[in-house]
Amino acid sequence: MIARILFWSAIVVIVGSLASLFMLRNLTHDADMWHVDPLTAPTPDSPNSYRVVPVLDGFDPLTAERIDREAPIYDANPALISQAFDEYVLRQPRVQRIAGTPESGWMTYVQTSERLAFPDYISVIFFDLGEGRSTLAIFSRSRIGQSDLGVNKARIDSWLEPLASFEAE
Repeated sequence: MIARILFWSAIVVIVGSLASLFMLRNLTHDADMWHVDPLTAPTPDSPNSYRVVPVLDGFDPLTAERIDREAPIYDANPALISQAFDEYVLRQPRVQRIAGTPESGWMTYVQTSERLAFPDYISVIFFDLGEGRSTLAIFSRSRIGQSDLGVNKARIDSWLEPLASFEAE
């Protein structure tokens, strides 16, 4: 009797796990929901997001939301930076752009985790500061789960690294 209960319990767990995995791998990425302004999108209560925002001398912060890192200032126009960023990001594993274009300077990407395909959404806007300078705001957040174990921060740090050669001194 106990063996039969354990057997059927194992079957239920296996079928449930397979169904969950199937659902995760077939989630839709609704741009109307996930293509957000990184400055105004609400910070979730859970610690599974990361936001980079420009903090300009003499100006109030551009957002009332939590800022995790100050955005760099680039010695390049936003069209150039936006295009370089987009080309780099789209070469990363399991990434696709779900909204926006480099020409508009506002894009949203989804990147899924390798094994379970958990989706994270990353929205970025580029700003023209005049005189050939620009900056950006990025908001990376997990769709599923309570903690991201630092994945959103690590992703943004690595995505910004190739742009470091454009940073103003």
